[in-house]
Amino acid sequence: MKKYNINTGLLILITSVIMFTSCSDFLNTNPTDRLPVDQVRTLKDAEKIVTGFYYSMKWNDYYGTPLMLLGESRGDDLRPRLESGGYQQIYNYEFTPSNYSYSGIWAVAYNVIMNTNTLLNSLENIEISSMDDTVPRNDYRGQALAIRALCHFDIARVYGYPYQKDNGASMGAVKGDRVLVVGEQAARISVAETYNFIIDDLTKALKLISTERRHGYLDYWGVKGLLARVYLYKGDYDNAFKHADEILTDPDNPYELVPNSQYVDSWGQPNSSETMLELLTSALSHIDENGGVDSWYYILWHGEAGFSGGNLVPTDAWFALLDEDPDDVRHGLTEQGDGFRWLSKFRGNNGDQDFKVNNPMIMRLSEIYLIAAEAALMKSSPNQIKADAYLHAIRERANPAAVQITATVDEVLKERRKEFIGEGHRYYDLGRLGLIINRDTPDSQLPADSEYKTVDPWNRSGNQYQVVLPISQTQRKANPAALQNPGYPD
Repeated sequence: MKKYNINTGLLILITSVIMFTSCSDFLNTNPTDRLPVDQVRTLKDAEKIVTGFYYSMKWNDYYGTPLMLLGESRGDDLRPRLESGGYQQIYNYEFTPSNYSYSGIWAVAYNVIMNTNTLLNSLENIEISSMDDTVPRNDYRGQALAIRALCHFDIARVYGYPYQKDNGASMGAVKGDRVLVVGEQAARISVAETYNFIIDDLTKALKLISTERRHGYLDYWGVKGLLARVYLYKGDYDNAFKHADEILTDPDNPYELVPNSQYVDSWGQPNSSETMLELLTSALSHIDENGGVDSWYYILWHGEAGFSGGNLVPTDAWFALLDEDPDDVRHGLTEQGDGFRWLSKFRGNNGDQDFKVNNPMIMRLSEIYLIAAEAALMKSSPNQIKADAYLHAIRERANPAAVQITATVDEVLKERRKEFIGEGHRYYDLGRLGLIINRDTPDSQLPADSEYKTVDPWNRSGNQYQVVLPISQTQRKANPAALQNPGYPD
């Protein structure tokens, strides 16, 4: 396959080419809010549109804050450090359709989705001068399909119940498979239908997207990794293992685990050897318009390098897991504060200790190892040897003296907790498996009688409907056909 480069220097120019806004909704957006189809005339135009997908996803109304916050603070590994600051509401599942601090995920995701559809339509009309042009055109088409799938996946896991709760029967996303006309309304499809759409898009993208590794963009292995993740969430362990194992055994796979000696420092260095997708930020192109103060990383940091929030810290339960091995390299990603221990994992790009300039991390090769380990145990024909080996690879990286153990699902989940804290995985791991979340820990500063001290992410009893987020009032008014989640005022 012919290799080529996308000029990442175009990143700061995107707003002049692709006009998106997190305040508008995709079902009632005037076409002038998007680059018109007839203005996407060349592959260079298409290239800028693709860069715009990633640019808009990094902001503090999507991956830059709320998606990470919802994936972590609803679980059992991070807790509010103070009794003020606003994060208790999310920790305590106090969601309402009128609170817009977390509702931007729906709006931004669908703006990105509509831009992917605009590009897919436009690519059909772009004339190419040679056969060599088919390679980048195919890649842009693959990028659009993969990003469209990722956005639908995020919508499904934030606004829909986990697939394995009811085999996907509950309400999922509004399927954004085309450019909609002004005023067109669309109903939500089921979680199962959403997953089918996601898998179809990723499968198509896999046949189109480039094998070249490019910082800040998906490639063939990144799309394959997303497929493995989606199948894991679905409970289709045979396919989850297939895709994860193929990545790890492919000699052309350009990714490799960061070695133990470089692990801690790698968190201050973008584009490590195992980073399969991170969203690019810089001092000139940040997560928010407030210098990073509205970012997820400001919420976590409590160091001396600049002012910081330090609003969320790991629980005693998480530290107890880490403390099982005093020689675990991941101790180097924690520090002692004013009477508490905190997470110093996200220390800023280029090791400059500006914790507010971090690239939101979407996928690392370590996740592929742990997907493969879990799926090897759960698939129709379990493979204990593979599970043991893939789990050991992550344990050995954490401590080269670690001995290989017999892998179990509990051991894999424990390793995921240690490895991915702060990366937005924990709540969704508990949710996809229907595990009860026990947050009644001694270090909790929330009221002992809190309704959400014990959380059932599948809402089996029917009294914890807030485990699924509401669609905001603005979005409901714009598209009444997209029904509100049960339990919330309409």
